[in-house]
Amino acid sequence: MMAQQKNYLELVQNTFSTIILDAIQYFPENVKKVHSETSGLLFGLDKGEYAECDYIFPVGSVAKRTKNSVQTNPKVEAALKASRQLFSTSNFIGTYHSHPYEEYFSDWACPSNGDILYSLTNKYPFEIIIAITRDGKENKPLTINIYENEGLEFFNNELYDSHSGPKTKKLGYKTSYIVGEFQKYKFEIRAYQFTGNSLKDIDLESSEVALFSLLNEENINLANLSEEDTYSLRKMEFNLRTEQDHPKSDENIKYHLNKLNRFQTN
Repeated sequence: MMAQQKNYLELVQNTFSTIILDAIQYFPENVKKVHSETSGLLFGLDKGEYAECDYIFPVGSVAKRTKNSVQTNPKVEAALKASRQLFSTSNFIGTYHSHPYEEYFSDWACPSNGDILYSLTNKYPFEIIIAITRDGKENKPLTINIYENEGLEFFNNELYDSHSGPKTKKLGYKTSYIVGEFQKYKFEIRAYQFTGNSLKDIDLESSEVALFSLLNEENINLANLSEEDTYSLRKMEFNLRTEQDHPKSDENIKYHLNKLNRFQTN
């Protein structure tokens, strides 16, 4: 049965930063010789028009990638089985993995033919891909942007191996994704929904990214904030992801922004 098309997938709480840190942790020292991809599990809730990811469990690197298949770390299946007996507030909604490269190129965060085969085998609802490269000479603070591009649907191409590009079809509308830089790394994060026979581009949103962007606009440096300010950051992140349902969210965000600005030292 074909999965219902979602409007977007939203990363909430610390899920965005967890993906970034995990991709950095497993970034190989020599990309030409070692293809080390990080992978993990996504948990959250189906909200009807969209899905919300509120917890991420990093599992480790992909066990093996061959010309015809991608073998997931056996810990993925073990962790998934255990989670179904433990978690009561979130459901398993998919997986994520990284694409580490020596340098940026167009479509580097798009699924490979092997990624399509993996989805066809496991039939997980969502897949997040983070493409990442280490091209900086010095550490930079976090910068984030939301980009849009032509939405695509990706199908298995039986004529090519797993490292090659799959067959694609234009969706006829644009989808959004996250790009940014942190320390010496440049990254791009995209979300895909499994339809039953393909992976389809889907909008990726993040209340954490919205929070970072708001702090940058206000010239608030996270490094200058105290542990006590964490409460204000938590409240702001919550209000940013619930502002459509709570009329006082904007008022609460402004209150906590003023509180952070009062003690901010640039």
